[in-house]
Amino acid sequence: MGRPKLCVALDADLSEVQRLLDLLRDYPLIYKVGYKLFVPFGPAVLEKIRGRAPSSELFLDLKLHDIPNTVKNGVEGAAALGVNYLTVHALGGREMLEAAAAAKGPLKLLGVTLLTSHGPDYPNFLKSRLTKEGLVLRLAEEALRAGCDGLVCSAEEVSLLKRELGDFLAVVPGIRPAGAEAGDQKRVATPEEALERGADVLVVGRPILRAEDPRRVVEGILKLMGY
Repeated sequence: MGRPKLCVALDADLSEVQRLLDLLRDYPLIYKVGYKLFVPFGPAVLEKIRGRAPSSELFLDLKLHDIPNTVKNGVEGAAALGVNYLTVHALGGREMLEAAAAAKGPLKLLGVTLLTSHGPDYPNFLKSRLTKEGLVLRLAEEALRAGCDGLVCSAEEVSLLKRELGDFLAVVPGIRPAGAEAGDQKRVATPEEALERGADVLVVGRPILRAEDPRRVVEGILKLMGY
């Protein structure tokens, strides 16, 4: 998949995001926009990011999960905004995923398997006899067969998925540099661990957002990635 990339999750207030963008404008980054920014500000926030970081890629993390036609409409809307990556939830099923893939245009569609905040007991909540790994594999297979370009998965599963399903764009959240707090994430990994297991995009939020020197954290991770 080429050289791995670093994605910064912009889960912060707009003023803090703008300050961070100015600090990091010289680095080759993907910026991830989720509910924290997109719900109150909508597409306008994407233009604000482009204005401060024109060479960056944009990742809209909405985890679309609805009936096929509704998700198709959402994907078409995201494609029209010019974002580079968009998430849909693999639990939506084959028909929904196929509808999303048919509408994605040039953006890369990412199927979300199991959130990194879920632990081994989550399959029991779904009343499934699958193990955690089995559930992730089943959802991942559905997403890729339906036409997704890649998957959002934890570092714990990425090597298994690539071994079983072949190469795909592996976007890995829950990245914590050595010594950083896990917070509400149950399945975390260091950048080194995730890269060794086959991650293509590392998603890092709070360890950068809450750092005294965000540039130093970004530079350290990019160095590990060969930049």
